[in-house]
Amino acid sequence: MKFLELNKKRHAIKQFNDQPVDVKDVRTAIEIATLAPSANNIQPWKFVIVKEKKAELAELAYSTNKDQVEASQYTIALFTDTDLVKRSRKIARVGVKNLPDDLIGYYMETLPPRFAQFTEQQKSDYLALNAGLVAMNLVLALTDQKIGSNIILGFDKSKVNDVLEIDSRFRPELLITVGYTDLKPEPSYRLPVDEVIEYK
Repeated sequence: MKFLELNKKRHAIKQFNDQPVDVKDVRTAIEIATLAPSANNIQPWKFVIVKEKKAELAELAYSTNKDQVEASQYTIALFTDTDLVKRSRKIARVGVKNLPDDLIGYYMETLPPRFAQFTEQQKSDYLALNAGLVAMNLVLALTDQKIGSNIILGFDKSKVNDVLEIDSRFRPELLITVGYTDLKPEPSYRLPVDEVIEYK
């Protein structure tokens, strides 16, 4: 599918039918999503595919988001790794057979002291940026497989780690509901491109 067509087909799907989604297709979409760019190629994301604990997760969602989570076939909880020093060194360890020596040094020696100097605000901004990049890739990858999805920001982030039994090192960023739909959504309004461009 051409990129323009893919973007035109992507919509926020908030109502799902009962048609099962193959978890292998969800895994494939996540694999494609992880091709997203990330600052310093740090790839700080963690995906939790939720099926069995969907009802518990739905209780943490605000307002109508609760119905979406309950009706979805799966809900993907996207987390980011707040320990960027460990994350950097993990990339070096996992990639040791595939990365040249200079990149091993970059992840083991150059990036860790840089991350150690981040303020909490810098780290938060850094993680949010990377989460947004991979989330967009994920919903496009799902759309390419004709699977509906919606990104949810409205949920109680303070309880997600406990409900899903995820180490507190990982910060919940957003939920992505996944499923098929009978709806034929209309395109959302977009500002004319000249309203968002300036030439200097």
